Amino acid sequence: MRNRRIIGAALAVTALGGAAAWGGAIANAEDDPRNETGATVSEAAAGTVTLPTGDVVRLSPGGGIEVEPAAGREDVGFVGQTAHDGSDDVVVVPTDMLDAIRSGDEDPRRYNVSRLLAGGHTDAAAVGESELDTRDYAGFVPAAQQAKASEAAQELSISVSDRSGGVPEESVVAWMKEGTDETGDITIGEDGTGTAELEPGDYLILTLLINRANETERGETVYGFTPVTVGEEPAELAVDAAAAAPVSVEVEREDAELEEHVLYMEAAAENSSLGTFEFMDADSDAYLLPQPDASDSTFNFIYQPVLTGPVDAAEPYTYTLAFGETGALPADPAYTVADADLAVESTEYQDLGVELEGSQCDYPRAWEDQFFLFGQCVDRAFPSQATNLYSAEPILWDRTVEAGLFDADHLLTEGFTSYSGDEALPAGAVERVIGDGPLAVGTAAVIRFGDTIAGNLTPAASHDGETVNLVGYETGSVTLTRDGEELGSAEDPADFSIALPEGDQGRYTLTAEATRGTKTALFAVESSMEWQFDSATVDEALVDLPVVFVESTAVQSGWAERDQPQELTLALDSWEHTAESMGLEVSYDDGQTWTEAALEGDTATLEHPDDAAFVSLRLTATDDAGTEVTHTTIRSYGLR
Repeated sequence: MRNRRIIGAALAVTALGGAAAWGGAIANAEDDPRNETGATVSEAAAGTVTLPTGDVVRLSPGGGIEVEPAAGREDVGFVGQTAHDGSDDVVVVPTDMLDAIRSGDEDPRRYNVSRLLAGGHTDAAAVGESELDTRDYAGFVPAAQQAKASEAAQELSISVSDRSGGVPEESVVAWMKEGTDETGDITIGEDGTGTAELEPGDYLILTLLINRANETERGETVYGFTPVTVGEEPAELAVDAAAAAPVSVEVEREDAELEEHVLYMEAAAENSSLGTFEFMDADSDAYLLPQPDASDSTFNFIYQPVLTGPVDAAEPYTYTLAFGETGALPADPAYTVADADLAVESTEYQDLGVELEGSQCDYPRAWEDQFFLFGQCVDRAFPSQATNLYSAEPILWDRTVEAGLFDADHLLTEGFTSYSGDEALPAGAVERVIGDGPLAVGTAAVIRFGDTIAGNLTPAASHDGETVNLVGYETGSVTLTRDGEELGSAEDPADFSIALPEGDQGRYTLTAEATRGTKTALFAVESSMEWQFDSATVDEALVDLPVVFVESTAVQSGWAERDQPQELTLALDSWEHTAESMGLEVSYDDGQTWTEAALEGDTATLEHPDDAAFVSLRLTATDDAGTEVTHTTIRSYGLR
């Protein structure tokens, strides 16, 4: 199990947006169907920050938060909080820094990841004092997020106890005033008590109570919401973890062992939501307090355990499960599942001519508008085989596979990825193959807004069943011309923006080229893409740049048999348009010479020279809007 924690939510949750890639196209956060709250985080607040503790936090424009503990800190937990005052603050704090921040020994501004990123900082410890956030902080968060108490406010005194009646080692407590968008947090002292000045009204108090495992005792994490009413007199509330029920899972395979589990719960109202999470290791148990009887909020819950078989098993297996409730917290969160009720995938992880290491990360969605996604990552070798058992429908899964070379922050720098999203898996056995060929051009996600064309192009991908995108290019370029005149250029096909003359419209030619080495794949060493299309000035619109997909069941792991003919099937991938014509040319000398292949409908049958080592493909098409496409891939697949 790879020690990687992917966090899709935070304490006092708001949905984080910004510009996001969605379904292969670029969309604004308010257009993302996963974002129902409308809250956003700026694109500036996306990237990677190293905390003073050495832990690495990554924010994605789509709202995800990923935490990578530093070496030797693999057992440290993390809590987070987000802003509700429009400032888009995302604060992530390691649990061993909570007391230091509360006591003033540690600066909370160095854990405000979004604010650091917006200021262009990636190393929190190295930021000068004058460059840090100028606002005052209360606890972990800017004081501006705390409600200002009026003369009518009353003191709420809260005490928390663990399941044995003692004081929890770590306590995270927050409040939400029902019927409003007001939220805040409450600092709990070493004696297990804390206070807050609150206006009269009905409140939900969220508690996350944590005792870490030690040499003699298992750890425990207790989640809960407790209602309290603040009237005209001071109020008191005691939260006793002894009332909590165990959260557990029992599976059919007796040698399966729990690797890790994560639980997220939230109370969602019309104008706000309040939630909490904790990633738990196998030596820590989870507990859930009963749902409040009287509340106007909707309660959502998801529990995600991961169990694995013996390391020396002939074929490894992993249970990646999700149990979700929407509308109410579960009365009995002890789950039992049989293999027959799960999706059982026998998965083949292929390489592309080079043996690689990587991982598979699975993110379940338990209710329709669940925006934050929590995932677990499992190490995988390429090539290898494994059985993956998933919770079946109605749970939806987003699944990402990465293979290749990774930097110190575990970001993929060169290799390939495979993604499938919003997929409900039926119960039963199925086979899955990742890494087939042949390779050609990937999808194009391009928009025009006013006098700018921007987006991302994927120079090389396989679309034969599981879509695989190659990443990591040695060189790349994008050029936009009109009537032979160059209007602009960029270096990175995966992230480009080109300005146009004011009010310009007409027929454009967009050309992109990329080259890559062979450290992670022997194929697609050169790629070129060209589209000739019509475009006019618009406020914002998707530029429909179709791509010719090519598939062949004869190509496995990027290879096909030299002495056997291969059938290649072509298809035009377009948002709105259909193909008027398509064509295919083949080269066996890395593009020095080309031969046109005969098409019968959308299928060509290739027979190869005896000395051929690689097959290069040039694909052409014209759609019913007059867009002309030419894609060339040198070494689309190999022969053996």
